[in-house]
Amino acid sequence: MEMFGAGLLSVAAFVAVISFVVVIHEMGHLYAGRLFGVHAEVFSIGFGPTLTSWRDGKGTIWRIAALPLGGYVRFRGDENAASAPNHEALEALRAERSDAHTVFHFKPVWQRAIIVAAGPLANFALAIVVFAALGMARGEFITPPVIGQVQAGSPAEVAGFQPDDVVVSVNGSAVRGFTDISQAVITRPGQPVRFEVERAGETVTITATPRREVRADGLGGERAMGFLGVTSRTGRPEQVRYSLLEAPGYGLRRTVETVSMIGDYMVRLVTGRASFEMINGPIGIATTAGQVANVSVAVPEGGEAPAHERLWRMVLSLAALSAVISVALGLMNLLPIPVLDGGHLVYYAYEAVTRQAPSVAVQEIGFRIGVGLVLTLLVVATWNDLNYLRGLFF
Repeated sequence: MEMFGAGLLSVAAFVAVISFVVVIHEMGHLYAGRLFGVHAEVFSIGFGPTLTSWRDGKGTIWRIAALPLGGYVRFRGDENAASAPNHEALEALRAERSDAHTVFHFKPVWQRAIIVAAGPLANFALAIVVFAALGMARGEFITPPVIGQVQAGSPAEVAGFQPDDVVVSVNGSAVRGFTDISQAVITRPGQPVRFEVERAGETVTITATPRREVRADGLGGERAMGFLGVTSRTGRPEQVRYSLLEAPGYGLRRTVETVSMIGDYMVRLVTGRASFEMINGPIGIATTAGQVANVSVAVPEGGEAPAHERLWRMVLSLAALSAVISVALGLMNLLPIPVLDGGHLVYYAYEAVTRQAPSVAVQEIGFRIGVGLVLTLLVVATWNDLNYLRGLFF
């Protein structure tokens, strides 16, 4: 029964996180479209059979479907979920209907670009809001970036780290806390990392190459990650809370940091300087959401915690996870791959320069290539997810 309850909580956590993030993404498209007079025929929360639906004052059918795993918005003139125009149908619509001005594909290219970009931008805006709220609700925990111990035989010892070194920057980026060091190291196994440290009043440059190791991830499982071999001198982090006026700045900073971290990984992945084994898909997101939820509500060993405190802790933890996933979804959709928002933006850029859209044949080839790339990434991500689950349960 305990395992059954944990499983139900995992499913609920995953559905809540992914639906929240994807629905906000689609709302970005919806309201940007309405700004330019594009008619949205359907806004669906979930997929599959309709459980309930209603029509709003603008004629959009809102539906809640049986599979609550995201959602979509369908504008007038869309042929499919990728919004690939059916030119014959569109020309007939332009000639026969008096409201053809409400069709997405008839709008000027700059308006279409804004509507498409509004989805990822909504994800970034969501992350800013969530991080700002977290900054007020629980604040930020900062551990000073001062080296405590250097493990014998570790990459840190080989590179020349010493106890009491104060890490100032990593690869040119300023360091605020020990977490910044950990995040830079974890995603760079086998890659040289440049550290600027203060030692006895002097600035010293150290280049270390984290070693790939399979280590506990803090959620009950193990993952391959970069290992440096240093610990913090101060084990207890300082909690910094932000006021209502300070919180938006904190939310923006955390979002920019998350964009930089994920974006840097994507660039290194494309250029062959990062491993694909860190890519996760829907199964991985579901697993992580479940782990976060179950760890948050667990009673501390040797202690007690009221149910409402554990529930609140779970809500905050899932909110933080939602913000990170929202940024990842926004960046993923901006990749210049047809079928994704970024691919549409590439087509619109071509149209803006040449004054004509790519031919139907070119668009169809692009969409097929895009589908192939997305499916390939999904297969890789699923393989990684299943390997993680195998290590988690067996």
